[in-house]
Amino acid sequence: MASMTDYMVLSDGSKTLDSHPSGTDRQIIDFNLPDNFTVGVNFGKPVLAFIINPQSRVSQVGGWVNPVADPFVSSEQVISLNWNTDNHSDYGLWEAVDGRKFNPGGSNRIVFKAWEGKVIVRDIILWYQRGAGG
Repeated sequence: MASMTDYMVLSDGSKTLDSHPSGTDRQIIDFNLPDNFTVGVNFGKPVLAFIINPQSRVSQVGGWVNPVADPFVSSEQVISLNWNTDNHSDYGLWEAVDGRKFNPGGSNRIVFKAWEGKVIVRDIILWYQRGAGG
């Protein structure tokens, strides 16, 4: 059982993702987790928190943890978001992620990709448990 909840600020800036061929369609974040990262199950899963602001009427964004291949495939997505709105506001979001997708004590990668439209992604934070407990 984990004994402590911790977090990492993976990105405190913003990045505009644009699915248009001349745009930047992805954000890649590489980071290392501590050795005592707890994979977690049921109520103890890691949580990926972030803010997204859709900039186009129709927007679609995917997110991956340690994707196996590039080009990324939708079946491996841990996050799939769609907007069809003229409201270009910030949306604070979070996703509970299967902890087995992470590499404790090693390198990890999180990827956001715009499938359609244009969005701003910012303030990406990973919350997780660590320690053996007692």
